[in-house]
Amino acid sequence: MPNEERRSRMRRAMEGLGLDALVLRLPENVLLLSGHWPMIGAAFLVFPLEGTAKLIAPECFQNEVLASLHHCEAVFFPHGAHHHPPLLEAVKKLVQENASSSWKRIGYEGDFETHAPSWNAAEGIVPAATSMALLREIFAGKELIDATAMIRHERRRKTAYELNRLDIASEVSCFGLAAFEEAVAVGISGVELAAIVEKAIMIQGTGYRGSVRVRAFAQVSTGAAETAIAHRPNIISTPRKMIDGDFAVLELGLVVDGYWGDRTRVRVAGTPREEQLRIYDTVRRAQEAATAVLRPGVRARDVDAAARSVIEEAGYGKHFPHITGHGLGFGYHESWPILGPTSEDVLDEGVLTSVEPGIYSPEFGGVRIEDDVAVTTNGPRVLGPFRKTCN
Repeated sequence: MPNEERRSRMRRAMEGLGLDALVLRLPENVLLLSGHWPMIGAAFLVFPLEGTAKLIAPECFQNEVLASLHHCEAVFFPHGAHHHPPLLEAVKKLVQENASSSWKRIGYEGDFETHAPSWNAAEGIVPAATSMALLREIFAGKELIDATAMIRHERRRKTAYELNRLDIASEVSCFGLAAFEEAVAVGISGVELAAIVEKAIMIQGTGYRGSVRVRAFAQVSTGAAETAIAHRPNIISTPRKMIDGDFAVLELGLVVDGYWGDRTRVRVAGTPREEQLRIYDTVRRAQEAATAVLRPGVRARDVDAAARSVIEEAGYGKHFPHITGHGLGFGYHESWPILGPTSEDVLDEGVLTSVEPGIYSPEFGGVRIEDDVAVTTNGPRVLGPFRKTCN
């Protein structure tokens, strides 16, 4: 049965908290335990400690739901037409019908400040005070427990099934990396490059190894002034046309059926200067040094130190302002692990992290190289390997 390991691990964690069930609504957590990535975020998952999970979803998405569920039964409600009842009104009745009167402690998602979107990223349906009131009404007389910390903890270590799905996402990202590599040239803008990358991923990625829903979020900055500040969390794709010797930095997030990848590559338009090649080579070596030390039991700060020492030795230490990496998988960014100088995190088998050191020079521009790397007992495994060259 697909991803039985995930369901077993979650139920052991639920036993530790004394939970009889989880009621989940965030798309990433619905995906985690049902196999279905919600279309619009309107699905509810009732996941009991014992028995079969029930996914409560709009009937208009019946085909997508039934094609993706793992060891979970689907319950549908009418949604979308003018005569259909409001979403929460329809869901309330079905949650009540699929909950047990014997449950005493029910876990919910109470403290996810950030979350990954559903397929329709343009408009998220976010559980808030109204949803909380609904749970209190449904489970009146029961104890509602915020299970956020437990869910986050369980998500740190990916299962073999999940890593396979994340492999697919990273392989799909390579369609975008290749398109970026080919398109960078004098006269093209960051906006144009971003569009080319997203098009390649959508067209070539849809259907790849069974992928159904593929979406890319490409950001490309160009030129020394813009790429030198590319270490900020979200860069802005630049409209300026590239000139000879400009760096272009691609920051690429993408999602394939709910599983996320995060990649970065850099190219030079025209002829690179000697210092640019030196900076690029330093970042490449730093990234490879950090990747090489990823093992179960290794401190995250030591991974950061491996990258930082290469950059400092080359004389660029003050130009590396950010951390070396972060967790990901069920979201574009996850809060654990943090590969940073003061991190207390210790890596374990099944952890997926980005490795992305960088150097940002106002004179020459910025360089960052990023791959997604799984921690295994046999050492690091780069997902979707792709060449590293700037020209």
